[in-house]
Amino acid sequence: MDRSRANKILEEWTAVAGEVRRPDVAPRPVVMRGGLPGLSLAGAGVFVVALVIAVLWVGRPGPNGSVGGPSPVPAASATPTTIPSPTTIPSPTTIPSPTTIPSPSTIPSATTTPTPEPTIGRCQPAILSARITLWEGAAGHRIAHVQLTNAGSVACTVRVMAKPQLVDGRGSVLIDGTSPSTSGSLTVVPGGRLKTLVQDGNYCGPAPVPPVSVAFVLTGGGRIVATPFSPTDATLPPCNGAPGSAGDIEMQPWAR
Repeated sequence: MDRSRANKILEEWTAVAGEVRRPDVAPRPVVMRGGLPGLSLAGAGVFVVALVIAVLWVGRPGPNGSVGGPSPVPAASATPTTIPSPTTIPSPTTIPSPTTIPSPSTIPSATTTPTPEPTIGRCQPAILSARITLWEGAAGHRIAHVQLTNAGSVACTVRVMAKPQLVDGRGSVLIDGTSPSTSGSLTVVPGGRLKTLVQDGNYCGPAPVPPVSVAFVLTGGGRIVATPFSPTDATLPPCNGAPGSAGDIEMQPWAR
């Protein structure tokens, strides 16, 4: 019970008691009948005082601040709640590394097959024409300027060296040359021309049948007789030896 409340009760009791007036004539003793036999008015006053003291005793604050009576016994604590064990967090799944995508194989570029060049064959004697364009003389020798032309429709090759001959109008050999041991080749396009010089000397034979000319025995076979410088040409080198002695003849390589 709050102390201020107890004080208020005492104050109210004191105020009530102060208003009570003593009677002029002493009252007759009244014998109380009822539940408490033999209890006088004085006894009733004592009872009231005891009751007030009891109320004050009950209304004093307890040791914990509560009003009256012994400190309340704390209620029994509830059964402790079972704390669930922490959930095991699964370890993170190992993410596999991305598969390495192999780089595309290098596609080899298409091999360009070169177009084979047409094989240029040897010039056949039938498509070659030769002619003497000039004769010169020097120290017992005669030199013929000869021109060779490809009269065919395709390119062909000519050996740069051949076996030269001095021939008469009937094709008889007046002086015979020597066959070359080796010889390179030149390509002659259609209408193309090559040239050479043929030198002969020491002709000591009988008089030839004109026209005199120069022939070439080709290494691959065949023979070309050049057109004479003129239809009546009888140009011969002088005889510088005994009658019937052999003459000589040689040529320079064909050139452009």
